[in-house]
Amino acid sequence: RNQLMWRWFETGDERRALAITGAERGDGRSFLAANLAVVFSQQGQRTLLIDADMRHPSQHELFGLENRVGLSSVLSDRNGVEAVQRVPALLDLSVLTAGAPPPNPSELLGRPGLGKLLRELAPRFDVILLDTPAGSECSDAQMVAGRAGAALVVTRQDATHVDHVHDLIG
Repeated sequence: RNQLMWRWFETGDERRALAITGAERGDGRSFLAANLAVVFSQQGQRTLLIDADMRHPSQHELFGLENRVGLSSVLSDRNGVEAVQRVPALLDLSVLTAGAPPPNPSELLGRPGLGKLLRELAPRFDVILLDTPAGSECSDAQMVAGRAGAALVVTRQDATHVDHVHDLIG
């Protein structure tokens, strides 16, 4: 958390968002994203966690939130930023769930709407974390990281295949 604050979030107003990604399913990226969000919020940082994994969303389950309205409906212009939900137990933590699974997650994430949404939300939050799908499954992770401006790549010791990580970051 400290390294991320010093090296990314406190280096300029344009650096509010960070994608949390990994090469393979089961590498722990969603768990790490959730834990980082909790830690940032406990330190008084206004934190938003966006579940950008519309194929296998999990943040709504981790935080016990509704998932009917979320990122998919915001990017489809059916809802606005009111879809962001506060986590009652944590004063400074909000979550934008993935929402109802769309038939075209890559198309939604590839539209300019995600960048526009991040620019709209940036003044309201100190930290925005985006949980992405596994990089080996689709190109969504790269699109989300591009819109966020940077990514933290998660690997799992003795489980993640190095060639999949190279494919993700290459």
